[in-house]
Amino acid sequence: MAWNDPDVAAALRTAWDYMRLVHSPRPVDAILVLGSFDPRAAIHAAALWRAGLAPVIIISGGIAHRGGLLDTGWDQPEARVFADIALREGVPSQAILLEDRAQNTGDNFVLGRAVAERAGFHARKFLVVAKPYMTRRGFATGRKVWPDVELLMQCEDIDVADYFTRESDPERALLALVGDLHRIMVYPTLGFQVEQDVPPSVVEALRRLVASGYGGRLLAGYGVG
Repeated sequence: MAWNDPDVAAALRTAWDYMRLVHSPRPVDAILVLGSFDPRAAIHAAALWRAGLAPVIIISGGIAHRGGLLDTGWDQPEARVFADIALREGVPSQAILLEDRAQNTGDNFVLGRAVAERAGFHARKFLVVAKPYMTRRGFATGRKVWPDVELLMQCEDIDVADYFTRESDPERALLALVGDLHRIMVYPTLGFQVEQDVPPSVVEALRRLVASGYGGRLLAGYGVG
């Protein structure tokens, strides 16, 4: 089935509405951008910076997932691609800190904070910017890694149908989303994220998406609830 088949689209919307966790933006010590194959997060982070909500943007992401579903195909780290976008969006180079080694979300937080501290930013409040369906998982990871820091999640304001319609490879994006939802459920048991309530309707949406052929990025050896 295609992502916009009515049955798939209904389950996708349920999953999207749960996974897209957004907090009201307000002034913080720094903005942290989580790298991925979706560079629009850099555009949103730049808008937050231009609004005066933080003095600095930390952009984290290395060359990761080579040969896998999440491979960006870029010949440079995610952080450098995102930084170029932020520069074009009006953020000066002195307001950008790069972390270009991260291989996963946990690395984004651990290595991103280290870069900030080396630059003299001992931040206690962050706006964390990610692609929309990564915000809840990002929050759960950040709360595990940084229990002493306040995290406010941010992403572009876009409807699920609009997001997938504009994607050059929406099927890949849906496989990635299903994998991220599965990780929200499994990773707390592995110590990678804080536990979060997953409503039965979301568990059922995950089952329906997997049954429709989108289970290619599930964690091996773990059920879907």
